[in-house]
Amino acid sequence: MPGAKNPDRRRIRIRRTYSVPEVATLLEVHVHTVRRWLKNGLGSIDGQNPTLIHGAELRRYLDVRAIGRKQKCGPDEMYCLSCRAPRLPILGSVHIADLNEKTVRLVGVCCTCGRKICRAGSASRLPEYTASFGAVQRRTPSLKGSSIPLLDGDSKEQDENGQVQRGK
Repeated sequence: MPGAKNPDRRRIRIRRTYSVPEVATLLEVHVHTVRRWLKNGLGSIDGQNPTLIHGAELRRYLDVRAIGRKQKCGPDEMYCLSCRAPRLPILGSVHIADLNEKTVRLVGVCCTCGRKICRAGSASRLPEYTASFGAVQRRTPSLKGSSIPLLDGDSKEQDENGQVQRGK
């Protein structure tokens, strides 16, 4: 289900009470997920059948739960999805890709597991990123899926040593 990890807390009306199936439908999670939240500390109205949950209590529970999962990256760290923690990239492995004129994406290799790690940042902070991550390489935009034709793309040939020869 789409909302299991990060349900949209803005949908919750704090002056309303919800039943367990209503919460599940509202936040696009399974009914068992809501029941697990009730066992893990989500407050409900006592003695009611069906179980009713105040909207304010539901939003408070999800806010506390979301804050507890956040991990702040240091100035020289990137978040590794495999390790689920901020990690240092291997020196010299960091590339910069432009997302737009104000935002860049830093991509490197995790020093612990060797997988790709990412970080988004402001284009105005490029000197800081260069200082933190060493020599940062600028990645050229990919032509894959682009309508721009490659010039001389089919005229490349390799000689017997594996060197690329341009067409004659």
